[in-house]
Amino acid sequence: MKSFIPLFFLLCMMCAGTVTLAAPVPQIGPMTIEGTIREISWSADRFVRGKRFFRDGKWYSASGSLGRDRTIPARYTVTLTGTTVVSEETADTALSFRSGTVILAVLNHPRDDRFLRKGMRIIIRGYTVRGDEGGDWYSCSGLTILRRR
Repeated sequence: MKSFIPLFFLLCMMCAGTVTLAAPVPQIGPMTIEGTIREISWSADRFVRGKRFFRDGKWYSASGSLGRDRTIPARYTVTLTGTTVVSEETADTALSFRSGTVILAVLNHPRDDRFLRKGMRIIIRGYTVRGDEGGDWYSCSGLTILRRR
């Protein structure tokens, strides 16, 4: 009987893994971030086909954005150092970034036009991260360049 209990829990875990539920990520921000760009890269937009799974003789779309065809927008990914972070009133400060830490920020931008470069000191206003099992969405209300280099 004792050897049956671990087997039973293993079987329950395996069966529970076949159910997919939408799991929104708690919103991070909005917040204002000031920092110096240490690293930067740009990525072109890319198309991602929605995920589907076969169960009981039928095809089903996964829940949330994971099950939908979508385009991930072109973007800069910047690593900021020497950061100062101020959370806005509506933000959960427990989920906001912390001042003084190295922050990886994703900023949607349509083309690699060298708008942002290493060494620049910038302020990102209204920076927010949302998402679910299909990915994360990044947004900001504005960006100011304080120092070009």
